[in-house]
Amino acid sequence: MERFFPFLVWLKGYKKEYFTKDFIAGLTVSAVFIPQAMAYALIAGLPPIYGLYAASVPLIVAALWQSIPQIHVGPVAITAFLTYSALISYVSSESPDYINYAILLAFIVGVLRLAIGLFKLSFILRFISNSVVSAYASAGAIIIISTQIPTILGIKVEQKQFIFESFYEIAKNVIHTNPQTLLVGIASIALIVGIRKINKALPSALITVVVMTFASYWFNFEALGIKVVGHIPSGFPSFALPDLTKTDFIFYVLGKASIIAVVGFMESYTMSKIIAQKTKQRVNTDQELIAQGLANIVGSFFKSFPVSGSFSRSALNFQAGAVTSMANIVSASFVILTLLFLAPLLYYLPRATLAAVVMTAVVNLIKPPSYYKEVWKVNKYDSIAAITTFVFTFLTRPDYSIFLGVFLSLVLFLWRSLYPRIVLLSRDPRSKTFVNAQTFQIPECPQIAMVRPEAPLYYANVENIVEELRDMIQQRPALKHFVIDGEAINYADSTAVDVLRDFAEEAKKNGVNIGFVNLKGPVYETLLRGGLTELIGEENILPSKGYAVDVLFDRIDHNYCKEQCPYAVFDECYTVKEYIRFMPVEEDFVHRLHALLYLKGCEVFYGKIGNLIRVECEDLSLELRSEDFAKDEKGRVYLKPSGVVKLRDEFRTFGYLARSAGLEFVNGYILLSKGGTLEEVAQNLAQLYGKADEPLPVHKP
Repeated sequence: MERFFPFLVWLKGYKKEYFTKDFIAGLTVSAVFIPQAMAYALIAGLPPIYGLYAASVPLIVAALWQSIPQIHVGPVAITAFLTYSALISYVSSESPDYINYAILLAFIVGVLRLAIGLFKLSFILRFISNSVVSAYASAGAIIIISTQIPTILGIKVEQKQFIFESFYEIAKNVIHTNPQTLLVGIASIALIVGIRKINKALPSALITVVVMTFASYWFNFEALGIKVVGHIPSGFPSFALPDLTKTDFIFYVLGKASIIAVVGFMESYTMSKIIAQKTKQRVNTDQELIAQGLANIVGSFFKSFPVSGSFSRSALNFQAGAVTSMANIVSASFVILTLLFLAPLLYYLPRATLAAVVMTAVVNLIKPPSYYKEVWKVNKYDSIAAITTFVFTFLTRPDYSIFLGVFLSLVLFLWRSLYPRIVLLSRDPRSKTFVNAQTFQIPECPQIAMVRPEAPLYYANVENIVEELRDMIQQRPALKHFVIDGEAINYADSTAVDVLRDFAEEAKKNGVNIGFVNLKGPVYETLLRGGLTELIGEENILPSKGYAVDVLFDRIDHNYCKEQCPYAVFDECYTVKEYIRFMPVEEDFVHRLHALLYLKGCEVFYGKIGNLIRVECEDLSLELRSEDFAKDEKGRVYLKPSGVVKLRDEFRTFGYLARSAGLEFVNGYILLSKGGTLEEVAQNLAQLYGKADEPLPVHKP
C-alpha cells in the first residue's frame, strides 16, 4: 500500500512539533508564491487567475507523492514560457480556445512525466546537459522580459513567434506609450528591487502587489488608462475533464509536450539533488516524475496549465525549515483561501505591476557572457552546445532550439567518443609510477611503449584508435613491444576485436609485439572469444604495467640499451647499462647556486625558509629547491625532469624545456654539469630557461 501511496509513510510518523516548522515554511513560501503564480500565468499567455488555479491542486497532489518533501511544485517561468511557445504556433492567445488547449497540454505533459516515472526512464534526463538548459533558460528569460515590455509601456502589439519580430512590433508602437502605465511599471520594479536590497527575507513581490493594488484603488488607476487585472472570479476551480477529442492538437503538440515534460523537470531535478545532499535523503527521480505527472494530470481537471518544481521556491521552502510535505499543503491552502476570499480584492492590481514581478523574477536566469567563457575553459564542447542553444532560441522557435541544443550536445558527445584521448605512459623517476609521458615530458623507453586508450572500444571508434596507435609505432623505429593498458577500457565489441586482430597481425609482421595489461574481466572474455588472445599469445596478456616491464625487458635488444639509449626509464635498465647512483646535493647547494645564477631580464631571489631559489621574469616564473637536483659519484650535477615552470601562462616541465634547449639526458635526468662546477650548472640553467646572454654550445644526447 505504501508503495502506491508514499504519503502514508510520512503521515504515520508525523509529529506535532513538525507542524509549526511546516506552517511557517508554507506561509513564507506562499507570500512569494501567490504573486509569482499570477505573474507566470501571464508568461503562459493566460489570465492571472489561472496561475492561482495551477498553484493549488497540483501542489497538493505533488506533495502527497513526491520523495523530497521540500520540492515546491507549481507555475515556473521556463515551463510557462515553453507552454506559451508550444501553443502560440497553433492557436492565438486571444482565441477563446487558448485556455482549453493550455489545460489539455497540462494533461499531456502529466501523462508523459507519469509514463517516464512508471517505466523508470528517468535516465534520459542525463542526456540533457546542464549548460544547454542554462543557456536555454537564459535566452528564455530575455524573451520573457521582452513579452512584458508592452505591458510595462501600456501598449498593445501583435503577437509574433520570433523575438526579432516582437521587438520590431514594440519599436513600431513605442510612440503610443502610456506615461502613467510606464510610471507604475518602473515604480513597481524599483519597489521590488529596493525591498530586496533592504532585506532579502521580505516578500518583495507580495508587498509590491499589495502597495500597488491599494494605490490603484485609491487613485483610480483604471480611470487614468492604466490597465488593471479586472474581475477575478472567486471560488475554487470547478472540476472538468480536458477535451481529449482534439486529436489534431494532441499529435501536433506531442513533441513540444515532451520537451516541457523533460526540460521543465530539470529545475526540480537539480534542486532535489542539492537538498538531498544536505538532508541525507535519497532522491527517487522516478518517484518525483510520478508526483509531478499526477500533479499535472489532476491539475488539468481543475483548470491548471503545465507546472513543474521550482528551484527558487524549493530553496526558500528548505531554508524556511520545511520538514515534511505538509509545508507544501499549507502553502496550497493559502492559495485556496486567496481564491475563496481575496480574489475580488485583486481587481485593482495593475497589470504593469504583474509584469514587473515577472521581469524581476526571471532576470536572475540570464547568464552573463563570463558564464560561457567559464564553461569553455572547463569543456569547450559544452560551451559550443550552450552558445548554439542560446543563439538559436532567438533565431528559431524556442522549442526548436532546445531540441537543437540537446541534439548537438549528444552529437558532440559521440564525436568525443569517436576520437578518445590516448595517453602515452612512462615511469616517473621520482614516484616510480606510470604517468602521462607527454604531460610531464618524462623520457620513454624506445623499445617498450605503453599506451592507455581512455574509452571503450566499439565499432564507431576502434578504427580511429588503431590508426593513432599505428602512427605511434611508426614514429618509434627501435620499438619491440607495444603494450595497451586496458585500465580505462570497460567494454569491447566484436568489431573492435576484428580490428585489433588485424592491427596485431600487421604489427607482428613489422617486428612489433602487441600486449595487454590491466584488462577487465568482461573485456578479456570478449578478446578470448574473438581469438585475439590466441593470436598474440597468453604470455602477452599481463596483470600490470610493472609486471609487464619485468617480463618484456628480457625480450628487448640489450645492446641498444647499453650503447644507444640515453635513458634509464626502468630499474631494469641498470642491469645492462652503466649504473649511476643519483644522490641528493649538499644542503647549501641552492644557496651557493643563487650567488652565481644570472637569468637575463629576470629577478632571482633566495628564500632561507624552504631553502629555495625563486625566479620571476615577464614571461617565466619558477622555484628551484635542493630536491630538484641530484649528483652522482663522479660529481656530475643533474636536474630532475618532472619539475614545473610557468612559461607564458602555460605550465611546462623541466624535461620539455631541456629537449627544446638540446641539453643532454643521462638515464632520464637532465645533465647540467659534467665537471660538477656551479658555474656550469648556472650557465646550463640559463640556457634551459632561454635566459642566457648568448647561446651556449649544445650538448648532444
